[in-house]
Amino acid sequence: MAIDLSSLNAEASAGDVEAQLQLAELYENGIGVPADKSRAVTWYQAAAEGGSAKAQSHLGQMYLHGSGVPVDNSQAVHWLRRAADQNEASALAGLAWCYQEGLGVVKDLKAAHEFYRRAAGLGHAGARYNLGYMYANGLGTERDDAEAVKWYRMAADQGHARAQLNAGLMYMQGLGTNQNPAEGARWYLEAARQGNAKAQYNLALLYAAGEGVTQDDREAFEWCKKAADQGYARAQFNLGLFYRHGLGIAQNDAAAIEWFRRAAAQDYAKAWYQLAKHYARGLGVEVNATEAVNCFRRAAEDGYAKAQYRLGRLYEKGEGVGIDHETAAEWFLKAARQGHARARYALGLKYLSGRGVGKNDVKACAWLYLARKAGHPLAGQFLNKIESRLSAEERAEAFILVRSWENGDIQF
Repeated sequence: MAIDLSSLNAEASAGDVEAQLQLAELYENGIGVPADKSRAVTWYQAAAEGGSAKAQSHLGQMYLHGSGVPVDNSQAVHWLRRAADQNEASALAGLAWCYQEGLGVVKDLKAAHEFYRRAAGLGHAGARYNLGYMYANGLGTERDDAEAVKWYRMAADQGHARAQLNAGLMYMQGLGTNQNPAEGARWYLEAARQGNAKAQYNLALLYAAGEGVTQDDREAFEWCKKAADQGYARAQFNLGLFYRHGLGIAQNDAAAIEWFRRAAAQDYAKAWYQLAKHYARGLGVEVNATEAVNCFRRAAEDGYAKAQYRLGRLYEKGEGVGIDHETAAEWFLKAARQGHARARYALGLKYLSGRGVGKNDVKACAWLYLARKAGHPLAGQFLNKIESRLSAEERAEAFILVRSWENGDIQF
């Protein structure tokens, strides 16, 4: 149906609120006219001043997001509140967001919760999702997983992708409802079909494990790739693993490296670690000890314990770097403090030998005990030898170190 812009402009200019609102929507969305946010604001303003709740809500959102006007949170709240006073659902949801984030008002989670509840009661899908989120996280109200599931489900049934994702999470974990992997997978699939990257990634994990769905590496690969193509770092990393191990796709180290690089570019530590291993072993690339060190370092500096341990080993053996026992011990310590069994064992041996640290049988005993407790198979052998030559006082001191460490009282 053709739009008679001449008549519509005449009616809007004469003060017809409905014509003003219609004209604003045409300019905002570029329907029948070139999109022009500024002109849309002009007509929304006119309709809003004429009392249109829908125009007031739109105008508030445009001030909130800087669409056609500079961002002005005070103006946004003013117009959203006027529309909310008329029980406009989108305005109530927008006003709730302002209170949640402290935009144009003092942050007030209880007020946000109340406005979301009002909007949710009017059927607003986004408000229902946010209300579920607030119940799930105890924001502005007591945490209530059952209430969270209820509101997520209501929004999910309306096609809200993030609500579908979160409903899936609640069913997978049995939060606020009985654990039901099949139902969780169903909601992941609904969100994944709408392009939600996290849902696509989660669905890939379910297919890989055969949880809630029939195990299928090819399906896992396809969903993981969809998420990876959207730039989701975890999916990019896992896609690299699919290529590395030939799961659901032909084994291809060069493709694996490409996806690890994409994830690493987003500072995903595990991806840096995998790149380092490829350079160290020559998987899909020429062996490059220096580049392996650089990649291990990037992962280690991001706090990845496996990388910290491997970097310590490189300094200990002089691979890609000069031998430096002190630096090796420093990296072993970082990994050991995160519970890495091999790092604890290596640090215990450092204290035994005195290479890179001051020789100290008490600390060696303590670290070897912690390594044994973390599951290192050789720690017990050395521990028995050390304990046999320690005095009763030294054994007690080592035990105190261990207990203090486990209680979080000290780090050594």
